[in-house]
Amino acid sequence: MRDKTKKESPKKEKIFLTQSYFKYPLPEEMLRELAEELKDINLYPSGGDYTELRQVLAKYVGVKIENILPTNGSDEVIEIVSRAFKGEVLIPIPTFSQYEASADRGGLSKILVNCLHDGEYTINYSAQQLKSASLIWICNPNNPTGTRIPREKIIDILQRAEGIVVVDECNYEYLGETIVDLIDKYENLIISRSFSKNYGLAGLRLGFAISNLQNIKKLAAFGQHFSVNRIAEKSAAKVLKYLDYYQEVWEKMKKLRDKFVWQINELGFSAYDSQANFVLVEFKDKKKTERVWKYLKEKGIYTLAGWENEFSGLGDQFIRFTIGEEWEMDKVVEVLFDYVKRN
Repeated sequence: MRDKTKKESPKKEKIFLTQSYFKYPLPEEMLRELAEELKDINLYPSGGDYTELRQVLAKYVGVKIENILPTNGSDEVIEIVSRAFKGEVLIPIPTFSQYEASADRGGLSKILVNCLHDGEYTINYSAQQLKSASLIWICNPNNPTGTRIPREKIIDILQRAEGIVVVDECNYEYLGETIVDLIDKYENLIISRSFSKNYGLAGLRLGFAISNLQNIKKLAAFGQHFSVNRIAEKSAAKVLKYLDYYQEVWEKMKKLRDKFVWQINELGFSAYDSQANFVLVEFKDKKKTERVWKYLKEKGIYTLAGWENEFSGLGDQFIRFTIGEEWEMDKVVEVLFDYVKRN
């Protein structure tokens, strides 16, 4: 009789490559340090000032403390930006769905601009659109394509836009490029960051906005007083002590990602080059996409299809794969190879 308490071989486990969260083990000592904070959960967080947290974040990104606004994940940045700068919203699709969802919640008019043509994602806002919009979104690298948006393109948009330009840098640690150095040069620039995808704190919901003092004050007026919980507040300083570990994992993930892109293309599918912790794969049509998606699911591999509500403007012929551990990605390739042989 099989011992039911014995853990199954990893290759028999279900594989979840859906949400783009950190798929690797977190440092055990860091987790013990965070657990120590539980004894003080009867106390409120630092509240509206969050001085210690802001100092930690400011040092990390290389700005002044007044340039930082801690938030309940980057989703709160999206929400308070939409409340603070009402008007017409410019959204480059396909991209992360919360930009559009937040505009809808606020009853804002929106313009969805298709930026994906013939397998290439390029932001192509017109001069008139940049003139009329009060809020312009840029996701860098873009989700779900993983595309790097060139610095010169972002600067061009900042110079021509009449409204606020928000650059979502939630995958900054994978890309390794930022425009934080431009916040004092361009008054219309706001940057969003997160500890969810890169540091494995998705469950704690720690994000932050970076901008000039005037914008930070305006955004703060639309946020909750205790927007960041006490454990999340204490987590940034503890996590950043283990930056060497995370950098090692990021480099490992990048190699796995690039290998996966090559393998998918070798199988005859079309994978997009990515600068994030996920890879977008395009198939011939919706029917074929559904067959592949269902086949993966039957084999215990869960992915995000283009028809999911995670994305705005993504067609039905796409599947996005989060990059997991090496054995998980090997299993995906093995299953897809089997699918190709059978079809």
